[in-house]
Amino acid sequence: MNSREEQAKIAELETRLAAEQARNAELEAQLKSEREAALDQRFSMVENSLRLLELKESLEAEKEKSAKLLRNLLPERVIADLQENGASKPERFEHVTVLFSDIVGFTDRCAALDPEEVLAELTDIFTEFDRIFTRHNCERIKTIGDAYLCVSGLPTPTDQHCANILAGAGEALHYLENRNLVKSHVWRMRFGVHTGRVVGGIVGTEKYIYDIFGDTVNTAARMEQLSEPMRINVSQAVRDTAPETFRFLERPAQEVKGKGMMKMYFLDVHSPCPER
Repeated sequence: MNSREEQAKIAELETRLAAEQARNAELEAQLKSEREAALDQRFSMVENSLRLLELKESLEAEKEKSAKLLRNLLPERVIADLQENGASKPERFEHVTVLFSDIVGFTDRCAALDPEEVLAELTDIFTEFDRIFTRHNCERIKTIGDAYLCVSGLPTPTDQHCANILAGAGEALHYLENRNLVKSHVWRMRFGVHTGRVVGGIVGTEKYIYDIFGDTVNTAARMEQLSEPMRINVSQAVRDTAPETFRFLERPAQEVKGKGMMKMYFLDVHSPCPER
């Protein structure tokens, strides 16, 4: 092979080599691009997973807030009925004890205070009442202005319904006495208690409210109206149902609207209870 043929052969090989190098460079660029795309996709998947995790945590937090709010409005068993069946039927409860309380002279006192201050005072008092009565297995039904209504014996019946309410009422009264010693505003409350039967159920279809109805509720309200500041006034039915660990101070019978003359008693919250 002469030099000219060798040079042509070398030129052909160099051309082929250059073509292969160009092809390899193209393949490497394509591979790099695919790797970067795969890496971007992986990063995107991680980011999406993190967003989904954050969304899940946010939804769970909102769900817990909703559940907490629902527990403030409805008894646990009623919530369970709504979640399982989509509805909760009204029930008659034969043996419950109801407590009604309100603040003496509240309307007149409010006229001299800022609305924010009034609301803060009520929130402070009723929040502690909620803690107290919950500890004693009582169910707060609602507050109406300065009035506080709670019950024991529903939605889960218990033989201790009367003892639960009386123990909670005594502790609530002591709390208010101690609070009045250290707070700038002194609030005095009347308490009324009655035992009997009630009907309990959800009122409304758009905004659920659990409420109780019946003569027992009305009589508890009458006991409160006929009580005295910082006293717990109870009916004969409560006196007859209460355990021996509670002491009572008998009062003269009084006329009760729609009921005639009724015997009633003050719960003696300052005397030690006898041992069983």
